[in-house]
Amino acid sequence: MSGTAEVLDPRVARSRAAVLAATAELLGEVSFVGISVEAISARSGVARTTVYRHWPDPAQLMADALASVITACPEPDTGTLRGDLTVILRELVATLSRSATARLLPPMIFAAEADPAVASLQQSFSRQRRLVVRGALERAVARGEIDADFDFELVVAMSSGSLFYRRLVSREPLTTAYADKVAGAICILLGAP
Repeated sequence: MSGTAEVLDPRVARSRAAVLAATAELLGEVSFVGISVEAISARSGVARTTVYRHWPDPAQLMADALASVITACPEPDTGTLRGDLTVILRELVATLSRSATARLLPPMIFAAEADPAVASLQQSFSRQRRLVVRGALERAVARGEIDADFDFELVVAMSSGSLFYRRLVSREPLTTAYADKVAGAICILLGAP
C-alpha cells in the first residue's frame, strides 16, 4: 500500500478513493472471481500501473475496498439490555439489507474460504459486532438485569445469527420488526426486563 506522504497528496487520495469505489462496485456485480485490475482501471478511470503501484496484491485491493464500505457497528448504552440489543440489531438489519455491505457480504463470505486477506476482513467484521453485543451483555450483568452464568458467545451468536440466516440462507424479509423480536426473545431467554 502507499506510504503516508502519498496519502497527503489530494490527487493520490482521489485516485485511491476512485479505485476503492470502483472495486467495491465491481465486487458487488461480478464477485471476487470475475474481477480484474483491468476492469477496476476502466471503471475508476485510474491507470492500471497506478492501481498496481498502490496495490501490488489484488487480494489486498479487494480487502481494502471491502473495508472502505463496511460500516462500524454502534456501541449504544441505552441503560437496558433490551434497548442496547434493539439498537445493535436494527443497525445490523440496515447493514445486511440496505448498505453497500449488503451487496458485498455474500461474495465476501464465499471469497473468505479461499483468500486469507478476505478471511481476515470477514473475521474483523464479525469480531467487531460480537464485541459490541458482548459489551451490552456485560453492562446488563453489571446493572443486575441478567445473571453472569450463561455462555456469552452463545447468546452473541444467537442474537446476530438469526439475522444472518434470514439474509443469506432463508432469504426471508429482514426488517426492524424482526430485529426487535430477536432482541425481545434474547431478553426473555436471559430473564431481562
